Amino acid sequence: MRRLCRCGQEMNFGFRLVMFENKFQIDRVPIFECDSCDFYEVLPFVKPDLLDLLNQLKQQDVKGRVYFTEVNELADVLYELFRKWTKADSVLFEAMLEQHCEERINLLLDLYGCAQKMNDENWMKEIASRLATLSKFVKERQFMGAK
Repeated sequence: MRRLCRCGQEMNFGFRLVMFENKFQIDRVPIFECDSCDFYEVLPFVKPDLLDLLNQLKQQDVKGRVYFTEVNELADVLYELFRKWTKADSVLFEAMLEQHCEERINLLLDLYGCAQKMNDENWMKEIASRLATLSKFVKERQFMGAK
């Protein structure tokens, strides 16, 4: 995943601990980071979900550390892939990401079928939400690739 920084240099993809109001720590947030000017930004695909999580934590007045990978399906897929992938790999990160997203979507669809057979509506809603996050990402990437 590539992105140019406002200084013109290529940004690196990684993960960061985000601290908010000295109360909330959200770990494993996917970011783009520039080594040249130290600028970083949250991956645009997950930023709305991060802001929603911050609002929830603020309303609940919960303190401590939350792993973003546990509440955002895309962040979880990215983190798993990032831990395994090295720049020396001949397979591009983007190709591996596409494959991992497809595999996770298939797994979630299987789980949804199980939840449906068990008539577990709460589980079905949770899985549908997780599927929506990944499906939106895949759809937007395919649209961007078609241009």
